[in-house]
Amino acid sequence: ILFVGGATILQIWGIQVGPIIAGAGLFGVAVALGAQDLFKNLIAGILILGEKRFHKGDWILVEGTVEGIVESIGFRSTMIRRFDKAPVMLPNAKLSDTAVVNFASMSYRRIFWRIGIEYKTGSNQLREIRDKIEAYILGSENFAHPPDAMAIVRLDRFSDSSIDILLYCFTKTTEWGQWLEIKEELAYAIMDIVE
Repeated sequence: ILFVGGATILQIWGIQVGPIIAGAGLFGVAVALGAQDLFKNLIAGILILGEKRFHKGDWILVEGTVEGIVESIGFRSTMIRRFDKAPVMLPNAKLSDTAVVNFASMSYRRIFWRIGIEYKTGSNQLREIRDKIEAYILGSENFAHPPDAMAIVRLDRFSDSSIDILLYCFTKTTEWGQWLEIKEELAYAIMDIVE
């Protein structure tokens, strides 16, 4: 109403409104084109904050771009500090268009191995090795057990130089250092079982 009323008053006073509207339209188009990235990043920032895809302090991986800890989430960009302490300012539009893995939201951490056993190993020995590895995982409090998470130990395939056992399980800890310790203990236990 205000716009139409103002245009009518200007017409009555003898001022041509058409060129003003055309000029304003061209100016609007120029501003829109110039600020396109700004608006795209602004909208993406609002979506990131609204969706809560990650928070300050989360460890994230943006495939092919950066991996590190989120330090700040702004409306235009997000600052991620890589593990070598280099800061990376990533436009929010890039974050909203790319798959982001949030390791801080993990429930468990996976171990996926293929364990090669010599071909001269007998079938009874293979069964015993498989059963003891499975018993170790299911008997340890360090590992998540079914039905909460999968724990698979199965004879998998015949490779060129070994018979492979597939080990697929999850640790309860998601903390990297503890996960490495649990993995190391599992490796030693498997070596003892195979011996």
